[in-house]
Amino acid sequence: MINNVDIGTAISYMLVLISAIIAGLLLRIPILPEKPMRNSWTISIIFPTLIIAIGLYTIINIYGFGNIYSGVIIGLFSALFSKFLLEKAFPRPDIEDKSITKSG
Repeated sequence: MINNVDIGTAISYMLVLISAIIAGLLLRIPILPEKPMRNSWTISIIFPTLIIAIGLYTIINIYGFGNIYSGVIIGLFSALFSKFLLEKAFPRPDIEDKSITKSG
């Protein structure tokens, strides 16, 4: 049994995840990144959309503004941010060509 978590807080976190997933699917964000996942910089629902949603809701919840409505709004905002603004805020890194031999 979970002792230190209010049931309303747990429901709010679940609503954040559900609203971020639904908004991501409506915006046609892929669920998983392309393979191989470790070398992929493809934006997906699993990463970074859900991570952004949980992080933002945690910050809002710490300051005392967390409720069900803010959870749904943050889930929608995180999907919109991931789809339209993420690559402008954090551009993809320049991946070096592995076929170039290192000198030295």
